[in-house]
Amino acid sequence: MNVINSINFERWTVVSFIILALFGAILRYMLCFPLPGISYMNILHAHSHYAFGGWVFLALVILIGKHLSLPSSPGFKWLMLIALLSSIGMLVSFSIQGYKAIPIAFSTLFLLVTYWFAVLVYPKLNLIEDTNSRLFVKAGIWCLVLSSIGPLALGALKATGNTGAIYQNAIYFYLHFQMNGWMLLTALGLIFKNYVRFYKSASISIQPWIYGFIISSFPLFFIFTLWSKPSSWIGEIAFLAALINAVSWFGIVQKTFCIIKKAPLMIQVALFAVSLKVLFQILVCVPQVGEWTFSNRNLIIGYVHLLTLGCVTPVLLHLFTRHLNLRYIERSYIALVVVYLTLLFVQPVLSLYRIAIPNYQHLLLCISLLFCLSGLCYYQKLFPLTKRKNTSKNQVQITLTRLF
Repeated sequence: MNVINSINFERWTVVSFIILALFGAILRYMLCFPLPGISYMNILHAHSHYAFGGWVFLALVILIGKHLSLPSSPGFKWLMLIALLSSIGMLVSFSIQGYKAIPIAFSTLFLLVTYWFAVLVYPKLNLIEDTNSRLFVKAGIWCLVLSSIGPLALGALKATGNTGAIYQNAIYFYLHFQMNGWMLLTALGLIFKNYVRFYKSASISIQPWIYGFIISSFPLFFIFTLWSKPSSWIGEIAFLAALINAVSWFGIVQKTFCIIKKAPLMIQVALFAVSLKVLFQILVCVPQVGEWTFSNRNLIIGYVHLLTLGCVTPVLLHLFTRHLNLRYIERSYIALVVVYLTLLFVQPVLSLYRIAIPNYQHLLLCISLLFCLSGLCYYQKLFPLTKRKNTSKNQVQITLTRLF
């Protein structure tokens, strides 16, 4: 128990962000230069699984736990430890094996941890005084649990030989309810908890818009199935869900504008990114645009990173460092996200006119490396190096302590 008490999970979470950025840079490097003996798909699976488990899940769990006064609880610490170990296990095993027995075992363990978290935390969410924040976080946890249906279905589908569109849509089911559900809704709940407060009457007036945004997030999954050209009624549901999602979101923005314009820059950026996301979803429902989007890998990657780097990560980084003055680091991070997403979205448009951005993949590689540097800057500000003179033995002890 003493070992668990000595672990600084917040420190490990920031380290996870740096590791995630490093794996992103490795993926970009492999698109520019050969890297013998390493599978691109294995690194991609490791990167995506660690993004969900080692970075976003741990960060959201810590931040929610702080609001509920849970971090000192032994059960909560065991939950974070097993979540961290399962994430590291996924990172290493997926990098080496890809989708084999050991990586699947670690990912199954992580799913069990998410159930544990839901059972532990959900009954305590009534302790969150702000009703709107509570609505978002509760919906986020429902989506977290619901997302597990996707990977659980994969084994049965593969055993029965269904490895086509249904199999792929099971993967998209998991991705949707993780990103548009658990990650985004919970991040919005944390924004409302910390920065968006109303008097009771004003709080009630915004709730129809919040309910509309949350409820429409569920059928919004059908957007992810449009790639397989399903029945027209599925496309109609997808469009209706995207439309309600967008209208509800801008209703929320209109109701909160006077408050959010005074919010910190990183929070404003996250909310602006959500606005871009909901508009993108409507465009994808247009058949010609959707077909072009799903056939263009950079647009898909752009959408995923708009959600992760644009909507969710700014909230997490800011809430971890809100007590520090990180103006230049935050602005540098925002600039990196803007340039990275612009390159991802603009190049496919330019390719329609047979225009190519010079050294395109090399530019993305450089930006990916700068994300690693950004993570290191955050780490240094949160956990500054000790400046005292120490013997070599003490230096080793301090280095080992910094890991925990």
